[in-house]
Amino acid sequence: RKYRLALDNLERLVVQRLFELKKLGMNGLGYKLREKIGQALKTRAEAIRKALAVYNKNAAALSPPRPALTWNDIMNMVSVGEFDLLRDARQDVRNKPWAKRVHRDAMTCHFNVKRAREEIERLDVEIPRLFSYMIDDHVDYVRAI
Repeated sequence: RKYRLALDNLERLVVQRLFELKKLGMNGLGYKLREKIGQALKTRAEAIRKALAVYNKNAAALSPPRPALTWNDIMNMVSVGEFDLLRDARQDVRNKPWAKRVHRDAMTCHFNVKRAREEIERLDVEIPRLFSYMIDDHVDYVRAI
């Protein structure tokens, strides 16, 4: 129970931090609001460090012990979609191939390449259109003069 509570608290703090980081990157924020968000991030970082220590203590006490997290592990989770501690369910999903960071990174890379190929197909249509437009526009200017 203590492990689950520590896990929930850590997850809540990190998700709040991620949302604050996203808000900080928005356009149109005033100086004062940016300062307040910056202060909140500093405070949240200290709370995350304490929650991480509690989580690691409780994770080590379990049988079998859960892997400890480091500050760098938490900071490398840059989006809410990546932040999932893969909680213990009826089966341990952390051992599944899709749960490993290397496999998720490979999948992200695969979809980026796939999207780039789609973009190339789209550009194969758009470039001739733009070229035709430029020629037609040039001819119109020459006729107008």
